[in-house]
Amino acid sequence: MTAALLGIDAGTSSVKVVAIDLDGRRVADRSVPYPTKTEGAGAEQDARDWWRALCAALAAVLPGLEVSAVAVTSQAPTLVPVGSDGEPTSPALTWLDRRASDEAARIAEVVPDSRNGADPFFGTAKLAWLAAHRPEALSSASCVLSTNGFLLRRLAAVEVFDDVTASLMQGFDEDLGDFGPALRDAVPALSMLPPLVASTDIVGSVTAQAAAETGLPVGIPVVAGGIDAIGSALEAGVISPGDPLVDMTGFSSVTMLAVSRGAAVPGFIHSRHCVPGTDLLITAQVTAGATVDWVNGLDPANDLRSAEQILARPRPGRVMMVPSLAGERTPTWNAAARGVIAGIDLATDGTDLMLAAMEGNALALARDIDAMRGAGFDIDTLVSTGGGASSDAWLQIKADVLGIPVLRPRSGHGAAQGAAMLAGVATGQIGGFEALRASSVTIEAEFLPDERAHAAYADARDRFAALSAVS
Repeated sequence: MTAALLGIDAGTSSVKVVAIDLDGRRVADRSVPYPTKTEGAGAEQDARDWWRALCAALAAVLPGLEVSAVAVTSQAPTLVPVGSDGEPTSPALTWLDRRASDEAARIAEVVPDSRNGADPFFGTAKLAWLAAHRPEALSSASCVLSTNGFLLRRLAAVEVFDDVTASLMQGFDEDLGDFGPALRDAVPALSMLPPLVASTDIVGSVTAQAAAETGLPVGIPVVAGGIDAIGSALEAGVISPGDPLVDMTGFSSVTMLAVSRGAAVPGFIHSRHCVPGTDLLITAQVTAGATVDWVNGLDPANDLRSAEQILARPRPGRVMMVPSLAGERTPTWNAAARGVIAGIDLATDGTDLMLAAMEGNALALARDIDAMRGAGFDIDTLVSTGGGASSDAWLQIKADVLGIPVLRPRSGHGAAQGAAMLAGVATGQIGGFEALRASSVTIEAEFLPDERAHAAYADARDRFAALSAVS
């Protein structure tokens, strides 16, 4: 049996489980998908699907392992009301759900200086929306949980809300370490959130019932965890200010920069890191991997993601795409934004569209990095993690568009691997956050920018900006 630490990440489209040994090396992993129901601005999931997917993933990962601790990260802010039995009383409102725009605007009148702005993405408005549109779901609930909180409830029979997810929400007061009295008066449903805990807290242990359903050992420690960004940051060795910018590409595309606690930059996303005294400054595109998957699904008989085919095309491609297929976050915060494809003609094929999707993501990323630099942060390297990091073509395109090296760490499995590392630190089986650097700095591949390609992409950026303005 191999001694192992377990990380769980319940993402937007799947649960991923990663097991690492006590030296931080990945020894097993499995991902199991689940659906999202979208209609208009709504985007909901059945929280029970998260648990079913987790049980299926664990069945594949656990054989041959002696697991000593587990931590959970997840998509955020996604919220689900649950009854006293832990069962959902309503579908979960995912981070992608943008129906609470009016509520977010009213919250901004109460807390105008919130460093996370007036957008339903930030979660707080979702509580007010539930109270207005699904009062029966709240009246029959004992609390409202985050995605990782729901899985913690199933694993350890505890009801908690981690401080990282809370800090990502509109109106969270960093000085108080809580939501202030005025906001709680304005949004009474905030009282449905359970007690706040630190992401590094051991909140309980695996119950006998959870062990029977999952195969995990009874009684092993369960660590609170938090949003997926902290897992990806840990997995990339981003511990403190001055560390490289991390790009996490899955359904969406998120970049994370470690900054001093309390830093605030208008228009950006802010959350606590799991590392004391450190925050994460975040940019995000709503659909990145989702756009690539959409293009790839247009021709089910062929995989259009081949690096050889994509990089053989002239770049920039003759087709340009704005990949905002479900609204946009940074920098525009435009929930109504939709994708644009320009330059398409009768000769356009699937590879042209795939190249356009990857280039569009990279061009949007360049816009966000410009804003980071404008706020005074030096960005000279990008560390890429998550499912999108497996694409050599995409990483080379990012390097050429950005004009900086793009690195893929050997681990490279994203938030679930970082969650396993967090489990080790929280339980003392890994000697502190700094010790994670040794297991995170090994680089599997480095993609260097081509000067001529970078110059050509610089010329394309004005066109991309103009297309984005009409999306």
